[in-house]
Amino acid sequence: MYSTYGKYQENGGTLPQDEYERKAKKAAYIIDHETMGQARDAPACMADALCDCECALIDALAAGNFSSDGVQSFSNDGYSETRVTGAESRTALRRLLADYLTVPVNLLVFAGHAFV
Repeated sequence: MYSTYGKYQENGGTLPQDEYERKAKKAAYIIDHETMGQARDAPACMADALCDCECALIDALAAGNFSSDGVQSFSNDGYSETRVTGAESRTALRRLLADYLTVPVNLLVFAGHAFV
């Protein structure tokens, strides 16, 4: 994992620690997958960016973001629902990663989506 519960709370995170642990593990797997392992060997100058990225991913995962072909919002009165496609979820994930993992070292360059 790239963050700690203390850092997560400093970044405004509100999940209980046990839920944080589960989401942080998943977020770290996503980061490793999307950077093709480059994050694990990233230089020290990327430590804060990786921590912040993981914290942002944790909150996004907790909010239900990045679910492919799922319901994004739902209203019961008058029935209304908004669906999100897998492509939209993928694009949102890549944008979030690009916000954190491209400066000062571009960790996404080897994954083929460096200019997201």
